[in-house]
Amino acid sequence: MEKKGREPFVVENLKEHDWTKNMSVTDGLGGGTLLGVPIISSDGTSYGTLCAMDPKPRTFTREEIQLFAIMGNLFGYVIDVDEEKQRTQHAAVPLVEIDEKVWVLPLTGSIDEVRAQVILDHLLEVCAGESTEYVVLDISGLVDGDKTMTVKLHHMISCLQLIGTEAILTGVRPDQAVALHKQAFATQSITISATLKDAMEHIGYRMDRDK
Repeated sequence: MEKKGREPFVVENLKEHDWTKNMSVTDGLGGGTLLGVPIISSDGTSYGTLCAMDPKPRTFTREEIQLFAIMGNLFGYVIDVDEEKQRTQHAAVPLVEIDEKVWVLPLTGSIDEVRAQVILDHLLEVCAGESTEYVVLDISGLVDGDKTMTVKLHHMISCLQLIGTEAILTGVRPDQAVALHKQAFATQSITISATLKDAMEHIGYRMDRDK
């Protein structure tokens, strides 16, 4: 059976087939039989091959080949689901560009470990790529106001500082202020502004249209 697209392929004798007879793995195994099926996502991207081997030459049954085809399709489906999940997570990072040097990131809802890492990865990628000088983190929409939230914020801000971007915290609610105070945020080198307008004016933007 020839290898073609998504179809399973069989090498009934590794020592005789043109694809495998000169491979070092064939010498190591001393021959055998190979059944393989490509793992391909819905957009046609190939992610390798799912293989089964028998140390002795044999003929795979139709049922075995069909089962492998189903397994290959299943792996492709799992990849599609994972990629869609990643796209959805990245879409949940609403970075707003003020100009090429200034971005605003409104943080909303609850942030678990997975979402925190997605936000951090995307934020660092954008800031490093654009040589961003400032990121305003508006935390007024966050549900969490406990120690876990402050630890994640501190980690995010520290990572931004390491790539040369200053983070400005704004929109701090009373309950968040208590949690931040317990973590000594006010005594650290972190800029905190009461409102988005204050944060932008700290950077150098005038938000009052009458001036």
